[in-house]
Amino acid sequence: MLIEGTRYRWKLSDMDVESPRVAPLARALGVPPLVALLLLQRGLEVPDEAGSFLAPKLSDLHDPGLLPGADEAAERMVRAVRDQQPIVIYGDYDVDGITASAILWHVLRMAGAAVSCYVPHRIEEGYGLNVQAIRQLAEGVTAPSGQTARPLIVSVDCGITAVEPARAARDAGVDLIISDHHELSSEQLPDAFAIVHPRLDGSQYPFGMLCGAGVAFKLAWHFCRRLCGSERVPQTYRDLLLDLLSFAALGTVADVVPLVDENRIITWFGLGQIGRTRFPGLNALIRAAKLDQKKIDSFHVGFVLGPRLNACGRMGHAEQAVRLLTDADETESRDTADFLTSENERRRTTELRIFEQAEQMVREHGLDGADSRAIVLAQEGWHPGVIGIVAARLVDAFARPVIMLNIEGDEAHGSARSVDGVAIHEAIGHCADLLRSFGGHAMAAGLRLDAANVEPFRRAFTEYVNRQLEASDLFHTIRITAETTLDEMSTDMIDQIRRLTPFGRGNPNPLFTTRARLEGPAQRVGSGGNHLRVPLRQGRRVVYGIGFGLGDLADDLPSGSDLEVAFEPKVSTYQGQRRPEVHVKDVRRL
Repeated sequence: MLIEGTRYRWKLSDMDVESPRVAPLARALGVPPLVALLLLQRGLEVPDEAGSFLAPKLSDLHDPGLLPGADEAAERMVRAVRDQQPIVIYGDYDVDGITASAILWHVLRMAGAAVSCYVPHRIEEGYGLNVQAIRQLAEGVTAPSGQTARPLIVSVDCGITAVEPARAARDAGVDLIISDHHELSSEQLPDAFAIVHPRLDGSQYPFGMLCGAGVAFKLAWHFCRRLCGSERVPQTYRDLLLDLLSFAALGTVADVVPLVDENRIITWFGLGQIGRTRFPGLNALIRAAKLDQKKIDSFHVGFVLGPRLNACGRMGHAEQAVRLLTDADETESRDTADFLTSENERRRTTELRIFEQAEQMVREHGLDGADSRAIVLAQEGWHPGVIGIVAARLVDAFARPVIMLNIEGDEAHGSARSVDGVAIHEAIGHCADLLRSFGGHAMAAGLRLDAANVEPFRRAFTEYVNRQLEASDLFHTIRITAETTLDEMSTDMIDQIRRLTPFGRGNPNPLFTTRARLEGPAQRVGSGGNHLRVPLRQGRRVVYGIGFGLGDLADDLPSGSDLEVAFEPKVSTYQGQRRPEVHVKDVRRL
């Protein structure tokens, strides 16, 4: 059932707590019916599976040896360590790539390898493996003997479409291991020594939605097993792998992969490790973000820590972020964390300027109408490091796929973000004849094309998306778990709901609706009056709700109005007292 709210379309669940399946599951698990309902809505009907979801166990992680290519890759890495051959980890410049690089670096360093990291410059080299960098690395790096030697190159979070760079590595006599999670090319796989990817043809791996850091973690684990010659690795390696879950969780949350199955386990335990990590760089980042006194959750990773790690890669070169999470000492870690914080502020300023320009272009060119269900914008001088974030913000604003292109000379290159219902990698692929290159996955992608092809591409891409989406789809939808009362949302109940954390893609934050009367005027609050404060009366109880970013609704909500409120329940602590809060997501007058 769909209800038109003020900002969103509300999709009400077709199942409520009175459903005959709720009570048996609630009894079997010893949880409130509302929690059982949440589990059922996530497809968890079997008590054992639902119980595992509520209480993840590391023993439920899948055997890393099942990953396609993991055996060959781990054995080759072991041989490199034993032969004292230098190893270069070739990573991506986003959080997923940075953390994936750090995971392999720490494990290889503990094994005694001469290991270094290479991260391409976002602006000068672009995404992924490139031929020039491979040839440069193939000329040799310093081995433990002090001599220059050809390295083993191991990619993380990139490489699955790098046919030419892989050929360059083979021509230079260098072994290349590719570990990646992005969409496979329908044409040809790179001719690498080994490819580690959970979705290769014929894969028996039980879960295909790992991020790059997740794949790197599983490869690191398998390397430890092969190095030690045992399925059960020594305690020193077990302790390190446990701490490296903090990096894997950072990459998993930041890359917005579904927080289910293995990703849930990695994130659950990894978030717990972040607050007690041994790594000085991560500790410095936490202190710079003023999170050292907080329990870090997926929100902090996605909106506080992640953007700081991304910042130098977006605004300059990500090698400082990689060094922060690898071999930086206490002093360098503190300085780098402070620098990343300042770079993040610079990124935010640049992003806001470009977003305002882009939003104006959308409206001036009528790209927000029902006959244009995709937005493609191109402009000279847009910072290539932030246009992906701007594209995501435009998706939020206009509820349709967005591609942002920066034009430099005769080339345009940029980023794409999508909505449910349009697999952006597939959509761009339908216009491949107009492109130089592209890659990505269902919700995000990157692309390059001749500047002369921007307009033909815009038309072709928009025509394709217009066939995939109806005009009625151009409206963000929020999913409502159930109707409830303010009394039911006690701190105990909210604590029970939070057993389903970490929330994210594939495991969304539960939203509820309740009906209440506005007890007094709605108010604009916060800096610039951007936020909404509403006193909600239900029976004898009055609760104040806060709606972040909803301040402009205040003028249309007079005192005494009967409302239906879509909200997220929260618990706040003040002077040691815990109390429930109502975070308003949308309202509609009755």
